[in-house]
Amino acid sequence: MIELDVTLSRDKIPVVIHDSKLKRTTDGRGLVQNYFERELRDLDAGQWFSPEFRGTVLPRLEDVLKWASKKILLNIEIKKEAVTKKPEGGVVQLVYELIKECDMTGQVIISSFSRIAVKRSWEFTPDIPTAYLMSPYALGTVREYRLMKKLNATGLNMKPHQMRKRLMSLADKNKSPVWVYTVDDEKEMAEVIKKGATGIFTNRPDVLGRVASDIFKNHQE
Repeated sequence: MIELDVTLSRDKIPVVIHDSKLKRTTDGRGLVQNYFERELRDLDAGQWFSPEFRGTVLPRLEDVLKWASKKILLNIEIKKEAVTKKPEGGVVQLVYELIKECDMTGQVIISSFSRIAVKRSWEFTPDIPTAYLMSPYALGTVREYRLMKKLNATGLNMKPHQMRKRLMSLADKNKSPVWVYTVDDEKEMAEVIKKGATGIFTNRPDVLGRVASDIFKNHQE
């Protein structure tokens, strides 16, 4: 599974970028939402990472969905800043329509820090699993679990320190998925797996694969 972040351009086209501002990961300046999609595609979104990726274009969600179709699962995080009070024609509906058009209904999870986005996702897409992204400052209590259920979300996304015993026990009892972000340390990966994470977001999938394999191998012996 690949996790990606989606916001809207000025002309309401879903684009894939993590930050609300362009400066860190492109050669542009200002807010993503202040630019038309055609202007965003003129920016270099690869050189910041490595010279070999110079000229990489900021992708539209549609492009990513078409590429991923029948290949790999996606966790689509809808950025909080893209969500408005008006549901019609908003980011959730636009994302839903693209998922349908690209025949990706069975290959995606929609997540967000925005309670509005999570609730609307269920209303638009009851056939697509959703995850409520807990604030990194939340305590990891049963309150977050109850909020997840109130929003009709399928599961929770959280930081490692929020995996408190009571919360994890409740999630396990009700078979609610728990995805943990972002874990790149090998020791922490092992701890998170042992605490019962359904999945882990990481920048080091090769290391995670090895750690998980070792744990499950030892568990079977």
